[in-house]
Amino acid sequence: MLDREGMPASSASIGLLRRDDFTARCGTLLVWCSDTTGYRAVLREYNGRASEDVAVLLVADADALTALREEGWAPLPGLIRQGRLHPYMLKTMDELEAAGLAEFVEDLGLVFPKH
Repeated sequence: MLDREGMPASSASIGLLRRDDFTARCGTLLVWCSDTTGYRAVLREYNGRASEDVAVLLVADADALTALREEGWAPLPGLIRQGRLHPYMLKTMDELEAAGLAEFVEDLGLVFPKH
């Protein structure tokens, strides 16, 4: 899926977490990352904090997870607008740009004001 969806080449990762795990501050975090060997998804224990390499944390309800599994990244902006998926930026916009994730964040329909 990561290859098909065009995961951005990035020095940072994108985390996906079930809303119940986020609320409980305990569960399993799916992390999308890239390195010299390509793109990969890994599972990590979640204990209320994502690791330092996670720049964007996506917290989704069960229906949103199903949509992502079935349709890939296409429904992400709509799921955010519907409140079924909540994105958390764990890095500043400058850090997201340096990591190669600024366009991904913009594709989600999120904006960072420039002051």
